[in-house]
Amino acid sequence: MRCQAQSKRSGEQCRKAAMRGKTVCRTHGGALTGPKTAEGRERCAEARTVHGGETRAIRSKRTKKLKELKELEGVMLKLGMIHS
Repeated sequence: MRCQAQSKRSGEQCRKAAMRGKTVCRTHGGALTGPKTAEGRERCAEARTVHGGETRAIRSKRTKKLKELKELEGVMLKLGMIHS
């Protein structure tokens, strides 16, 4: 099986063989095993590992604010302050 990683520049697939039981080669993360200890797993969960630099807290805060905004828009529609 070949590595499933794609090049950002050329868009071509990596030509190396994938590691056993993995979908990518060593170069693209096939050798990584992840955190082993409970402390390591906890540290990884707390870290900013999301693309775009957002944490779970920021996403949940934005979700709450968007929900409030939607409720306000509903009230304003009922009062005739805005039109849909």
